[in-house]
Amino acid sequence: MLITDIQYFGSINWIKSFNQYSYIKIEACENWQKGGWRNRTAITGAEGRRLITVPLLGGRDQHCPLSAVKIAYKENWPQQHIRTLESCYRRAPFFEFYHHAIFEILLSRPEYLLDLNMAILHQIRKWLFPELTISLTEKFEDHPGPEYADQRGKDGAISSHLPEKFPVYRQVFEERHGFLPGLSILDLLFNCGPVAKTLLKDSV
Repeated sequence: MLITDIQYFGSINWIKSFNQYSYIKIEACENWQKGGWRNRTAITGAEGRRLITVPLLGGRDQHCPLSAVKIAYKENWPQQHIRTLESCYRRAPFFEFYHHAIFEILLSRPEYLLDLNMAILHQIRKWLFPELTISLTEKFEDHPGPEYADQRGKDGAISSHLPEKFPVYRQVFEERHGFLPGLSILDLLFNCGPVAKTLLKDSV
């Protein structure tokens, strides 16, 4: 079993680790930590690698449990993220097959960041790991037990490079920037479609 932090449209590196497990627990009882990937993700566009971020009520420097972190909607960031994803990926071969479900989640405007990220994760699970069981922790444990592989706090997340064993795949703006590793799972889904599942499995 795996216990891990949550991410916003998690990285390929993070998602691929799910292949090794049938049961995953998401750490929901930690205190909020700024600087991670809980409210941002990396994609690629015409100008290269870029980050998109979910704004938070109270900003990044708040002291509360992750489950209490609320999303700010003063600016219409869901529509901004949708426009950005359309601009970056509308030419991707499988964009039309995935974007409707993704945009629907963004437009649902959940109050809490954890709810948004879990809705995204469950949708990704349906596409890539339908037999995987995902649940939330009920209390924080420094040492969750020998039955768990503890990936929390390691931010294995979005690094500057993919593991060597991960296959290079065709990206929308590859002719401009070359292959850009370390991106969100969205990049793999939009560019590779159902083959993404095979690539993730073969990379482990």
